[in-house]
This record gives sequence, C-alpha cells and structure tokens, in this order.
Amino acid sequence: MTVFDELKRKQFWEELLEFKIFSGHLSTTEENDLRQFIENADYLPVISSFENDHFFPLPRVRELNKKNSDKKRTVFVFERAENYILKAVAYYLNKYDFVFSDNLYSFRKNIGVKRAVSDLMKRPHISEMYGYKVDIHDYFNSVDTQIILRLLQDTLKDDPLLFDFISSIITEPAAHSCDDIVYCKKGVMAGIPISGFMANLYLKELDEWFAARNIIYARYSDDIIVFAENADLIAEYEAEIKSFLFDKKLEVNTKKEYHTLPGEAWEFLGFSVDGSMIDISVSSLEKVKAKMRRKARALVRWKRRTGACDERAIRAFIRHFNRKFYDNPKQHEVTWCRWYFPTITTAKSLRILDEYMLSNIRYIATGKHSKANYNLRYEKIKELGYRSLVNSYYYYKKTNLL
Repeated sequence: MTVFDELKRKQFWEELLEFKIFSGHLSTTEENDLRQFIENADYLPVISSFENDHFFPLPRVRELNKKNSDKKRTVFVFERAENYILKAVAYYLNKYDFVFSDNLYSFRKNIGVKRAVSDLMKRPHISEMYGYKVDIHDYFNSVDTQIILRLLQDTLKDDPLLFDFISSIITEPAAHSCDDIVYCKKGVMAGIPISGFMANLYLKELDEWFAARNIIYARYSDDIIVFAENADLIAEYEAEIKSFLFDKKLEVNTKKEYHTLPGEAWEFLGFSVDGSMIDISVSSLEKVKAKMRRKARALVRWKRRTGACDERAIRAFIRHFNRKFYDNPKQHEVTWCRWYFPTITTAKSLRILDEYMLSNIRYIATGKHSKANYNLRYEKIKELGYRSLVNSYYYYKKTNLL
C-alpha cells in the first residue's frame, strides 16, 4: 500500500483528525474546517491530479520578521487543500519514526520539549559536566537538496511514489510571490508540514554518532546540546559537530553558540536548568520583555496620534499578549502555556513577566513611568482582560490540563 492508497481512505483522515484533536493542535475553527474537508472528500481531486501528471501546485513564499530582529525569515505556504494533503503526509511519515535515534526530540509523535529536558536531567551528574550548545543558521532553507534526496530515497525505498511526491515539491525552484513567479533556494521549505521530517532526517547520522557512544546529547531540529566530563572531551564533541555540519553545507549561528562550565546553569529550547530547577531561559525572558516594551511604546504613539482612549489601547496590548501566552489562533505558533507550563518547575520568571506587563499597561495609560501609574488599580486591569501568568501556571498544574 502506497501513501496515496492511504490518503484516499476516509478512515485515515478521521484518524488524523482524532490525533490532531487529542494532541491539542487544532483550534475549534481549524477542527471544523478539517472536518468539512474530510466530509467533502476534498483530498481526492488533489491526489488524483498528482497521480495523473505528478504536478503539485506551487507554494507561496513569504518573508516574516524574525523575533526581536530586523532580519527576515523565509517560509513557504500552500493553499488550503494542498496544505491538508501535506499534513496528512506528515502524519503518514510517522511510520518511519523508527529510523531516528532516541536523542532526537523534534517533530516526533508523543516526543517533544518536555521529554528532551526531562531525559537530560535524568543523566547522572549532568550539572557537574561541561556543556556545549549550538544552533544552526537558517537550517530548513539551507539543507542541500541533493543530500536530502539521497537520504529520503534510502528511507522511503518501500514507497517510491512517496519519494517521487516529496522530491517533486522540494526540487521545484519556482514559487509565487505576490503576483509574480520567483525562483529561490528552498532547502526543505520552512513552514510546510513535511519539512520537520526532512529536518530530522538530514542530521540523523550526527544523532547516531553520539547515540552509539552513549554521549549525553540532544537535538531538537536545529538546536543541539552536548555534555562531557572534561574540557578536552567537550572540545572534541564540538569539533565533531562542526565538521559534520560543514560536510552538510550548514553554518553555525555564532550568536546562539555557547559553553557552560560544571555547576553553571545551562539553557536549551528556551529553558534554563540550574540543578533540579527548570525555569524560562534568560534570553527568552529578555526577548518577551523587549516585545512588551516595543508594543507599549507603539500603542502610546498610536493613542496620541489618533486620540484613542486609554482602555482601547490597553485592551489591544493585553489581547496581543494573551494570544502569545494562551490562545494564539495562528497555525504553527506554539503558545507559552503549551511550551513552558508543562516543563518549568518554578514561577520565578513568570512573576517577573507579570510585574513587567502590569508596568507597561500602566505606562500605556499615562505615557510615562511614575508612581502615579498605580492609580490604575489591578482590579481594573483584570476587567480589561489581563490574565496573570503565575495564576494561569498554577491553575494548569493543578488541573493537569497540559
């Protein structure tokens, strides 16, 4: 049975929907839309089109602002029907999960961030070791097409049609940009549902090298961390990683590369681990504080320019960060509560953010930082929609919602 034999079965799509619901990956709107897509069998025309002429519609290329940077990141987006087909293919690719090592934690069924941090902390004496953390620059779009095709062909040898399908997508150089056709380097096309599987596969041999030697190592897509008993070993592991990345035509993001000494806290995937305590990393904390500052200043300028009332500006600020923290409706964006709450063991950083958010809300009301800002009482701010991160964290922990 090939991938398209599976994708023609309504039961397969219903299993996908059930998995997405159980995993919490769908909003109510997205769930209803996928149900309608399945009921109408809208997947059949797309599958038939590819089977007949091996053509898959071109994606749209978009430039998005990188977090806390003036730089842009390139992502690719398909239309509704094609995107659902790719989500189904990504789900189907779970059958090949056995090819990956246990030290890989990204884009895998029932494996993720919480498991990564938990597994690392279970390793004896890790807090007494040397550490090296590295991030890959523009990983998804830097993947060499010929190398990933060879890896895919070997992995998918039992389903040539699936290989042909993925190959036709990542080897097509054209994409839509506004009303034009552009030609660009795509790599494994950041933003599309199947890119995660290919990003996992591309560095599979590196994961295996460390797994075979029982070295404390973890990878989540383009984030890698490794530990060693002494400085010479950590230097050896660093050299091995860099050599492998060079052979794969990838570059280290030097801004996110660092070493830790025994007894120092180490950071991975936005978390800071200090002994047995897990908190939000300093860099993640500072990034969101910077976002709050910029948003508050922008709203003060907007309020002055338009004559909008304080309440309207404050509600806009609160709504923006409530989406980020709790209920972001955008696809592929993970909220803070889902990323951090299940893993952190302290509310220390959340308490800092609560205080900082309240300070910025009061600044929006007055346009300055002064004691007079406290005339805007906490009860009033709550009425405008504010939700305490600390309270939400303890609520989620108590009710075991995550």
